[in-house]
Amino acid sequence: MKGIALLVLLAGATACGASQPAATTPSRSSSSNRDVMGVTNAQGSDDPTRALTKDECEDLGAWMTQVCRADYSRQSRIEEWCSDVVTRAASGSWTTECTQSIKYIDSVCFRSADNPSAMMTCDRH
Repeated sequence: MKGIALLVLLAGATACGASQPAATTPSRSSSSNRDVMGVTNAQGSDDPTRALTKDECEDLGAWMTQVCRADYSRQSRIEEWCSDVVTRAASGSWTTECTQSIKYIDSVCFRSADNPSAMMTCDRH
């Protein structure tokens, strides 16, 4: 009986002690890893005072344009503000101005707004 108990205990310990080899993480220096599905582009810092990149500004301009086009308030101050944003985003001047003056914290404010009036509040700060 002691022999069987010892055998069961030994078999259990062996099963628990066995493990699979640790997964390896790909090296960032390998150029072949850049095209691997699931690898993401580097994201910008969450530092609230950092300036936005050109890509982030283009994306923000597209977001603001989309919100403006979905709004049908017909209030003259909103229509004027939206018209200005849409025109500058289409011409590319928005991106230039944005990279020079819009900070990450401003972008978060704009993106949390779901209407032009709320975006105009972000624009005042």
